[in-house]
Amino acid sequence: MKFSYLLFILNLTNCEAALRVIGGRDALKDEFPFAIRLERKDEKHIKDENIFSYKQHCTGAALTSEWILAAAHCYDKSLKYFARFNSYFPKEKGQISPIIDVYIHPQYVDYRMNAQNDIGLFRSKNILVSHYAKISAVDYKALIGHEVNILGFGSTNATEYEKPLQVLNGMINNCLPVEKSDRTITYTYTPVCVVRSCRVKATICGGDSGGPVVHLSGIVGVNSMSHDNCNEFTTSLEITPGTSASMIATVSHALDWISQIISTKTTH
Repeated sequence: MKFSYLLFILNLTNCEAALRVIGGRDALKDEFPFAIRLERKDEKHIKDENIFSYKQHCTGAALTSEWILAAAHCYDKSLKYFARFNSYFPKEKGQISPIIDVYIHPQYVDYRMNAQNDIGLFRSKNILVSHYAKISAVDYKALIGHEVNILGFGSTNATEYEKPLQVLNGMINNCLPVEKSDRTITYTYTPVCVVRSCRVKATICGGDSGGPVVHLSGIVGVNSMSHDNCNEFTTSLEITPGTSASMIATVSHALDWISQIISTKTTH
């Protein structure tokens, strides 16, 4: 890949904050067939009738017909989850399958304290797509400066909520150091980010969490959180100059755990 990493960083520092929203693009139909909409089932009891609906919650990637990679913080044990696949919103709804089990990375604590281990595996059944995602075996440290695509079914600015899968092109880089505090200690860590191109004003938004970060070698991480608040109901997107489009949870350090869960918990 002929790309000047230094030139990219120099250009980034000169990005203007007041340019119009560009954001990502609609994915082509069947471009990323492994992309999954993780939806929650909302139920209401009205006049002796149970009424339910499915709401976009997170994004994931089907690794097999049974396993979905997403962010750990997407899971709430009080909610009922479903995987929607082969969907090209808003016209093609695809199929849905219930989430049966969820396995959270053993070192995950809270994605707001440290995004590194914000990884979860969601088990479903019969997720039949044209091809499944593969996970990159390349250490994320060797991918600094490489081009990736962020995928997400989340909210977009001042547009219909349910849209086709969104794709945002960027580059892997170390984030600015983040200082976090709990009750006993204050510490600083440097998460991994996807940097948007200069003059592109975009960020991940609600529902993009867990979406795969795709490199030529495979999935290198999942969307964990953003630097800036996203308001999907306005065309005004306040982006802090110099920040990234997504802070990601890398998967290279979790390959053994992912393989172990899939090999021991698969039912068929």
